Amino acid sequence: MHQAEILQHLLIAGAHACQHFHDGASLLDTLAHEAFDLMVTAWRCGNGSSNGCVNGGGNTSADELIPRVRRLLPGLPAMVLMVSPHESEIIAALHGGADDCMAKPVSGPEMLARIDALLRRAGVRRPHNRAHHGFGEYQFDSARHAVSFRGQSVTLTPKEFRFALLLFTNASRPVSRARILETVWQLNRDVQSRTLDTHASRLRNKLQLWPEHGWHLTTLYGVGYQLDRLPVPGTESPH
Repeated sequence: MHQAEILQHLLIAGAHACQHFHDGASLLDTLAHEAFDLMVTAWRCGNGSSNGCVNGGGNTSADELIPRVRRLLPGLPAMVLMVSPHESEIIAALHGGADDCMAKPVSGPEMLARIDALLRRAGVRRPHNRAHHGFGEYQFDSARHAVSFRGQSVTLTPKEFRFALLLFTNASRPVSRARILETVWQLNRDVQSRTLDTHASRLRNKLQLWPEHGWHLTTLYGVGYQLDRLPVPGTESPH
């Protein structure tokens, strides 16, 4: 999976709205009529993701891009991601306007914690409607840890909510145990398999992820889990 896509899924799982830009020009064009809360960009722009927030692209370096963005959005918090950064690059990024720097590959929980800290220092409080995500009939409300579907609303525990949102965000793709532990439990150490199985079983029942409702949650033994969208019996188009 492309690194920008991985970061985008991480940010969505952390209840951030995201928009990804492949190049600096499209980013700057968008900033002319849209506002964002935070910029996450690669040191060599073009391999990042965005969170309620933006990422630049092209051959521009972050220390060149950030001042141009700040002319349009003064005070916008900025995080720069670097591969094995040299001290000189970190210094250049910070002098160029970056508020924080992280080495890639990033730790998911640490990155989300750093983003929350940057937003907190900037006085940004995300409105509730920025924490809503929809997947067909399933609507996720991060503010209440609730999921609405087919005329009902179910409140989940924080872990169940993060687990469910991770599965729906990655529908039709396997989600590894390691990624679940990092995103849901915010741990890199192992958790007993029966703990994951118990949470998966609860989600299957609470959210009615059954074939008759068009969803199937599969345990991939030794790997993780996969949520698939299925055709609902009786809704196939006639030949």
